[in-house]
Amino acid sequence: MKYAGWIALRYLRNQRAIQSSGIIAVLGLSGITIGVAAVICVSSIFLGFRELFESIMLRIDPHVRIVGREGKYISAADSLASVLRSRLPEATIVPVLDGRAAAEHRGAFHVVQIRSSDRAAFARIARTVIVGRIPRADVEVLIGVGAAERLGVLPGDTLTLYSPDALHQAALGLGILSPVRVQVTGLLLTNDRTYDYTLMVTSHALAAQLFECSSSVATSLDVFCADRHSGDRAASLLASALGGRYRVLTWKDLHREMYAVMEWERIASFLLLSLIVLLAVFNIAALLTMTVSSKQRDIAILRTLGASRAFIARIIQYHGLLVGTLGTVLGAVLGIGLCLGQQQFHWIMLDPDRYVMQELPVALDWTAALAVCAISLGASLLAAQPSAQRATQLSIAESLRFE
Repeated sequence: MKYAGWIALRYLRNQRAIQSSGIIAVLGLSGITIGVAAVICVSSIFLGFRELFESIMLRIDPHVRIVGREGKYISAADSLASVLRSRLPEATIVPVLDGRAAAEHRGAFHVVQIRSSDRAAFARIARTVIVGRIPRADVEVLIGVGAAERLGVLPGDTLTLYSPDALHQAALGLGILSPVRVQVTGLLLTNDRTYDYTLMVTSHALAAQLFECSSSVATSLDVFCADRHSGDRAASLLASALGGRYRVLTWKDLHREMYAVMEWERIASFLLLSLIVLLAVFNIAALLTMTVSSKQRDIAILRTLGASRAFIARIIQYHGLLVGTLGTVLGAVLGIGLCLGQQQFHWIMLDPDRYVMQELPVALDWTAALAVCAISLGASLLAAQPSAQRATQLSIAESLRFE
């Protein structure tokens, strides 16, 4: 085997001696290099955007959300939360009341999404508070910067909240509006437009007063874990513990549509860019065809010296594999180097006024890198098969007739 590889390497080094094959070799090598590097870079950029998206979503949303299968509320939510905390002592489990309300400030109205919280969850979202502080009393709230802008409020201002049921009853003339007055203590910036323009975080007691329900009920139980991977394990454990009485939703389920779109884009880009590698492999096939044609005399001499057909086939196969390996290694080094360079030196910067990030996010996708390298090497080996088969079928007498 080492002799076949040595001969293949010698053919590769002397490729320029064959007419036009040197150009074809350079084109094939360049195509594979560019294709492998492009797949690694694009896949890593998609992975970087996905991780950025996940980090933005998990600033407010839980890793796991438990909701009832029937009815709007989960009864005895505190008791259920206590039982689940004994199963997951490392997680933070918060009963949540979630619903819409109308907010009014000096004649300006805006629909907000009320979400209750407790001290543990307030501490978690404190990093998203850009102005003010987290609430310390039941009548204090946090509000998204977009909603605050539309209402014209700042920390320290007072808002008036109206529940949908109260507005409906008043519109029908069946009741009198009973507004709830709250004080804004801080502004939230999550970099998610939906939350920034609608979210209002309150205490559980205030949300129960606004929605006119018992403070012992909740629309969901939010589970916050150390990281998203712990969240997946926690979801499996909770699903088995709760049985079929409740629905256990992971953070992926909460944003299934967006997550599915990002995954399909990532897969589609990988497949399309892999075509660059496959097209470059055609150059390798052409190169090997010219090599077999120009080396007929050498092949015939090896056959007369006792070389088997399998030995001749291995020489051509190794020749194609060497070109593919060289291009794959160069492409992998180039692609990984560009990704690591962007992470370390931040070559590509973005306008923070238009984007939620200051630089192009890149997270090296090792799975895509290994996959495209395997595709490149496998395609190079397959491209050598027709030429290897042709080399084994050459007539020794015809090849040596004019020598």
